[in-house]
Amino acid sequence: MKVLPLFLFLLIISLSFVFAEPPQLPMIVSGNVSINDKPAKIGTEISAMINGSEVAKTEVSEAGKFTLLLQKLDEGQEVSFYIDGIDTNQSISYKSGDFQQLSLKVEKSYLIYYLGVALILLILGLLIWKKKLILKRKSILKRKKK
Repeated sequence: MKVLPLFLFLLIISLSFVFAEPPQLPMIVSGNVSINDKPAKIGTEISAMINGSEVAKTEVSEAGKFTLLLQKLDEGQEVSFYIDGIDTNQSISYKSGDFQQLSLKVEKSYLIYYLGVALILLILGLLIWKKKLILKRKSILKRKKK
C-alpha cells in the first residue's frame, strides 16, 4: 500500500516532463556592418528592435562583422536593425532555428561633431582675444600713470 502513493507521485512528476514544451531554438543573424561605406569599428552597437522595443543587441567584435541571436519571439514578427541607434531600414521575419545573413549599412553625418568643435574653438579664441585685450589696456593705463 505504501508503494501506490509513491507510484502516483512519480507518475505525476514524469508526466509533467512529457508535456513540457521543448525550448525554442534561437535565430542567428550574422553578416557585415558598414558605416559611410567603411567597415564598422570594433565596439559598434547593433540592435534588433520590434515595434520600438529592443529585443537583442550585440557589438561588433571583428571589424565590419556581427552575429546576433534572437530568442523567445513570436514566429513571423518583423525585426528591424539599428547601428549605433541609426535605422538601417532593413528587417527580417523571425523564425525559430533559422539563419539569416545580412549586410547592414548606414550613413553617419559628422557635421554635428565638426560644428561642435568649431564652436568650442571659436569660444576659446574669443576668450583668449578678450584676455589679451584686457592685458593690453592695463599696460596702456600703467604707461599713462607714469
